[in-house]
Amino acid sequence: MKVLIYFDKNLLAPTGGPAGYLYNLNQELEKKGITNIEFLDNKTAKSKKVIRKILKGSPKFIKKIYSKYRANYGTKIIRDIFFDNNFVEFNFNKYDIVHFHSTISLYKCKEALKNYKGIVLLTSHTPKAPYLEIIDNINEKNRKKYKREIQRLDLVDEYAFDRANYIIFPCKEAEECYYNTWNKYEEIHNRNINKYLYIPTGINEVAIYNDNESIRKMYNIPDDAFVISYVGRHNEVKGYASLKEIGKKILSENDNVYFLIGGREEPIKGLKNDHWIEVGWTDKPHDLINASDMFILPNKETYFDLVLLEVLSVGKTVLITNTGGNKYLKQFNDSGIFYYEYNDIEMAIKQINKLIGEKELLYKYDEKNKKILEENFTTEVYTKKYIELLNNIKNRRDDGKI
Repeated sequence: MKVLIYFDKNLLAPTGGPAGYLYNLNQELEKKGITNIEFLDNKTAKSKKVIRKILKGSPKFIKKIYSKYRANYGTKIIRDIFFDNNFVEFNFNKYDIVHFHSTISLYKCKEALKNYKGIVLLTSHTPKAPYLEIIDNINEKNRKKYKREIQRLDLVDEYAFDRANYIIFPCKEAEECYYNTWNKYEEIHNRNINKYLYIPTGINEVAIYNDNESIRKMYNIPDDAFVISYVGRHNEVKGYASLKEIGKKILSENDNVYFLIGGREEPIKGLKNDHWIEVGWTDKPHDLINASDMFILPNKETYFDLVLLEVLSVGKTVLITNTGGNKYLKQFNDSGIFYYEYNDIEMAIKQINKLIGEKELLYKYDEKNKKILEENFTTEVYTKKYIELLNNIKNRRDDGKI
C-alpha cells in the first residue's frame, strides 16, 4: 500500500493547524522507518520555508507588511479558482490512497483526480466552514470586487466533501463548528454519512526552554502571583474578545493575578493593564504555559485545538469552553479540565476564582492532565491508529466494499 499525504513536507513546522499536526505525524513515521506514507516535496514550498526563516529575524515593520499580504491570501484563492484556472496537474495513480488536508487543495486537484481509481481522504481542520476562513482573509475592497465569486465559494467545500471517499474528523464533536457556521452542512453530512471516520489527534511531548522562575522574572511577575496563560490567535472565533471581558473582571477583583498572553496582537488588541502581559509571537509558547498556574481556552467555535493537547502535555490545569472538539475530553471525569459556556462570562469568572482559591491543589490537577495526554493523545498512539485506519480502508477497497 502506498499513501500520499497531500501536504508539502517543507511546510511542516511545530505550530498550530495542519502544519503542526502533520509535523508530529511525519516525525513519528520517520522514527518508525515507515516509508510507504509520503508527503509532497516541491521547490515552491522550499522557497516559502526560506522566506519564513528570513522573516523570523526581520524588523517588526517588515513582519507587518508580510502580515498584511498574508491577511489577503483569500483573494489569491479566488483568482486561482475562478479566473486563472490554476488546477493542479499531478499523477496520483501510483498511490493507493491520497489524503488531503484542506478542501481547497482537493478542489484544485479535481481535474487530476478524474481518472484516479484509488481512495481519496479528506481532513478539513478549520474551526468553521473552510470557505468562511478564506473569506476572512479577503480585504473589504476585494470583497466588493469579487462579491459574485465569494457567493459561490462554499461550492468548493461542498465538492470536496462529496468527492472524498472518506472524511476524517478527530471526533464527532469537532463537526459542531460546521453545523454552527455552514447552513448546508447537515445536508452534506447526511448524504455522505457512511464516509465519516474518527481518529483523535496526537502530539509530541512539548519542549520547555526556560523554567517558571526565569519567565516570571523576564516579565516582572511576582513569584507568588496567580498567572493565567493564553496562547493563540487574537480573533473572534478563538474567543479572544471574550477573554478580554473575563480578564477585565478578574483583574478588577484580584490584586495578585496576571494574564500572560502569547500570539500576535491582531486583529484584536489586548487590555491596557500592567497585569495583562502581551508577549506577541513567540517560538517558545510552552514556556509561557509552564510559567502559569492555569491556561484558559475561550474558543467561540473549535475543531480540535492542538494547543489544548499541548497544555495537557506541559501538565497544566485548563479552563475551556463547552464547544466543539473540547467536549470530547469530557469523558475524562477525573481531570484538571474545567468547562464553562462560551456566553457565560460569570461562569468563567466563578471557575477561575475557585481555582485561585485552590492554588495549593493545582499540582494534582496538573498531574492528572499530563497522564491523560500520555495515555491517549501522543503522536505514537495517533500514528498507530492512523496506520490501522489506512489498512482497514485499503482492505475494504480490496474486498469491493467501496
